[in-house]
Amino acid sequence: MSDVRKFVVGIAGLDKLLGEITAPYTLLIGGHPGAGKTTFATAICYANALQGRKCLYMTFYENKEKLFKFMKRLGFDLESLERKGLYSFVNLPQTLDVEMVVSEISRLVAEGYEIIVIDSITALLEPIKGDAAKRAWLLNYFYQLQNLVNGLVILIAELPFGEERLGLGSVEFVADGVVLLKHRVEDGFLTRLVEVRKARGSPIHIAETYFTMAEGIGVRVFAPPLLEEIPPEKEETLIYDVPGWFLRLRRGYVVNFFHPPEPELGIDFLIHSIAVTLRMREDAKLLVISYTRPASVLRRAVKRRLAKFGLSEEKVDKLLDKHVTIVALNPYAHSLTQLVARELTIIEQHKPDTVFFWGTHIPRATYNYALWLKELFNELMYLKSKGIIVVRSGPCINKQACDAEASLSDVVVKYVRTFKGGVMDVKFYMYERFKGLTGVVPASGIDEFTRRCAEALKAYIEKL
Repeated sequence: MSDVRKFVVGIAGLDKLLGEITAPYTLLIGGHPGAGKTTFATAICYANALQGRKCLYMTFYENKEKLFKFMKRLGFDLESLERKGLYSFVNLPQTLDVEMVVSEISRLVAEGYEIIVIDSITALLEPIKGDAAKRAWLLNYFYQLQNLVNGLVILIAELPFGEERLGLGSVEFVADGVVLLKHRVEDGFLTRLVEVRKARGSPIHIAETYFTMAEGIGVRVFAPPLLEEIPPEKEETLIYDVPGWFLRLRRGYVVNFFHPPEPELGIDFLIHSIAVTLRMREDAKLLVISYTRPASVLRRAVKRRLAKFGLSEEKVDKLLDKHVTIVALNPYAHSLTQLVARELTIIEQHKPDTVFFWGTHIPRATYNYALWLKELFNELMYLKSKGIIVVRSGPCINKQACDAEASLSDVVVKYVRTFKGGVMDVKFYMYERFKGLTGVVPASGIDEFTRRCAEALKAYIEKL
């Protein structure tokens, strides 16, 4: 068993869907033009080459200079691997003589590569689509290639726009893994999807999910936790005592703050979240994803509020620069799938301890309710599995959507305003899962808690 070759997928998320790859293994990657087939194959090659496994990339179409330049932008330095003898790029001749091409492939393979990529087998199959005998011979060659290499063979196949069936014949059945990359228009936007149709030795629970390609990051496949894999609770407990309210917070908790639609009512809650985050550890990070305000506006609002408790703007800037990142996203500029993928990519980049979603009423009201709830649930379960505390703040405009979101929360805080005899009264109702209403706090109690948070932040800033 020590002689068994094992390969990594090298694409975050896809490794979970495909399972373990042991030689000999054939992976078929099909997809629409521009869907990312070459990028997927390169990402797998690159990850394994970094572990010292030689990769041979053979193509009929790609230009080496353009490919290397594009891949470097994604974070794959193929030129460096080529210099080390771990990656080879070969242009195959475009000819109708399939037997000559196969002979050339066999010659190259014999040079001792552990990973072979053919981009694409469609270029070989198309010229002989009317010759059943030769087509069968070629498909059999692909099947035997993995044994010849005793490694990982990656076959790329073209899929016409509008179609989701490869139609390659027996190669789909003999392949150990089949991955299909697709484009889909959602809400007027182009979304990238990956479908795992087959994975030897790995039960497929999620057939289709979305993926992104980003500069400096490469490829990310978002495979949300399965329902039967709802992540367990984290052991670490953080305890906070607000007057009239006793709350236990754990890593991975989801907190929802619902308030009236007036601007900036969530600033105190954001300050609370910063203080809570820093209680975890001194180098903790908080990421704010804002749907309604740019980073500069939120920073000014936090500084103005903390200035009332004696914190200078200069000191608060130092605190925010070190521990808080604010990213503003326009939900109307993305399909729902794209928005979630973008959010998870940002979270993956910054690796925060807490994520604060500002203005959650916008995406809540923007997308189809059922689809929004499904994507939200999967996103929250993913973040929960990472032990990230999630805070969501926004007005409750759609009661049905708010109730659904509250049902996914571990803690709910509701800002309730009443008028009696011309006098306004504000109270905050606190709910904790399995306990129901745990406290009713007047506005003065929240102000007091903000003051205590400001004092804690001030003491921390003094150490910077």
